[in-house]
Amino acid sequence: MAINLNGVSPGQSGNTGKARQNEASGNLASPSDKAGTETARKDDVVELSDRAKVLKTASSRVQQMPDVDQEKIERIKTAIANGDYKIDHDKLAAAFRRFESGL
Repeated sequence: MAINLNGVSPGQSGNTGKARQNEASGNLASPSDKAGTETARKDDVVELSDRAKVLKTASSRVQQMPDVDQEKIERIKTAIANGDYKIDHDKLAAAFRRFESGL
């Protein structure tokens, strides 16, 4: 579902309306004409909170992990094929109860 924020849809740049008209007529707005925008200075600093740093680290670790544990899949397939795969029905029922209580 596409969301249109202030007349900008996905794939469009932020230049809409008056800015686009100014570009077409050759009147380019100077940075001082743009309300609420400032140019970055060399002394500007952005610092992440401790929580953001932890989330960034966790996110990068998750991205490095494989989507599927192919080795585990093969072990289970082999166990099923050999008739060695055992299901702990009590453990499975407890997992269902935990899942449903979280809904």
